Amino acid sequence: MMLKTSADKKVTTNVIQPGQYSKKATECANCEVFIENIQVSNASIKDLGEKYNSVILDGTSKKSLVIGEANCEIDRQIERTIQMMNIGEKREITLDIVEDVDLPLVIKFEVTLLGIVLFDPIWVWTPQTKYSVALKYKETGVRLFKEHRLIDAFHKFSKACKILITLEPISDLELEKSLENDINHLRLVLYNNMAGCQLNRKNYEHTITLCTKILSKESNNIKALYRRGVAYGNLKDVEKAVADLENAVSLEPNNRAAKEQLAIYDAQLQEANKKFGNMMRRMFKG
Repeated sequence: MMLKTSADKKVTTNVIQPGQYSKKATECANCEVFIENIQVSNASIKDLGEKYNSVILDGTSKKSLVIGEANCEIDRQIERTIQMMNIGEKREITLDIVEDVDLPLVIKFEVTLLGIVLFDPIWVWTPQTKYSVALKYKETGVRLFKEHRLIDAFHKFSKACKILITLEPISDLELEKSLENDINHLRLVLYNNMAGCQLNRKNYEHTITLCTKILSKESNNIKALYRRGVAYGNLKDVEKAVADLENAVSLEPNNRAAKEQLAIYDAQLQEANKKFGNMMRRMFKG
């Protein structure tokens, strides 16, 4: 056996049976695998599917999966391992899953890569293909967000965004204007959706960074103004919070959420200004 552990310590593999040398599975490749001998700590095999959303470790032995379509941490790590395997290769895999779980999961199983239907590597994809795949990932991310699976949704939006980044600088590609506009619009939507995930996870600095990217391209983006304003407010920077939320309300006067948040932070700003004014008066009076 040849023991290998990933740099982040999440995946340890033993090669039980070497396969024949083959091209590796890349993004969008279709892989046939055989899963066996699943062992789990702190959960049951049934939990892996029902509680932790794995569609690979659902108790079914023979699986067909497409690289890039993993929608949970368990399946993302399995995809990552399969991309290193040759056809016919069998590995024992141990996963240490600590992200967004009640108790750390240690999952051990064996996987054999039966076959691969290859997909072109991403560096030869056309801009249309990159846009189509990114759009598909975005739509999956939206579904996951609606299911309150914020980490999984963020991973999906981030993966889509990384695909579009490979098109930079887009002006050099001389694309049809409609496709160029679609790509630019999708990128902003992805940044906004990632900001929504970060805001819900209370990662306020990351929310501000993402929203600022959006607003540098589209200064009247109401969602970005709202999310950045709320993030500033939670970081106690109420002056900036009020500025963003006032802009959002002026652009969309019937935006109830923005008006409610503006009322909260405007009251805090007025109170802070009042305290500052009283302090200054006492100082000069003294």
